[in-house]
Amino acid sequence: MLGIAIASASTLFYLTKVVKVEKQLTSMQYEFDHTEKKVAEIVPTQQVPAQTSAQDIRKFYKIFPAGDSLPKWLSLIQETALKQHLTLNRGDYKLTQIKQGQLASYEIVLPVNGKYTQIRQFIADVLQKLPALALSDLQIKRENALSPTVEARMVFVLFLQGDSW
Repeated sequence: MLGIAIASASTLFYLTKVVKVEKQLTSMQYEFDHTEKKVAEIVPTQQVPAQTSAQDIRKFYKIFPAGDSLPKWLSLIQETALKQHLTLNRGDYKLTQIKQGQLASYEIVLPVNGKYTQIRQFIADVLQKLPALALSDLQIKRENALSPTVEARMVFVLFLQGDSW
């Protein structure tokens, strides 16, 4: 008797609840598919050109600063550091010609001591002012938890036109 009662209760539950939910799921799936088709009709897909033309490549490389303007960019970095009350006493510099393409990368390693907020603002300002500059490495060290200053080692890479030296 108990088995028949459980089986009939399960059948009744299935017919009243599960079937209703399956119908809602089917209608929602249909609505989703239909909406997806409408969106595809409204928003045309943009086709990306298969190859980049030589003119586009030349335009890309023109974005980067010329190699002979390097002193200007280094002084801009120095000025930005001074605005944040950071002193750049020394730095290591290395020029590398990139194998593929026409760019040269100029690696600038700057050790600096200061408050964390000053260093963070310096990095943000210099990257804002010089879009061809990238921060490739940043190491921050603090002597102890109570110290207001940190030691940072920043490695920037400045991308320059390689053929303009």
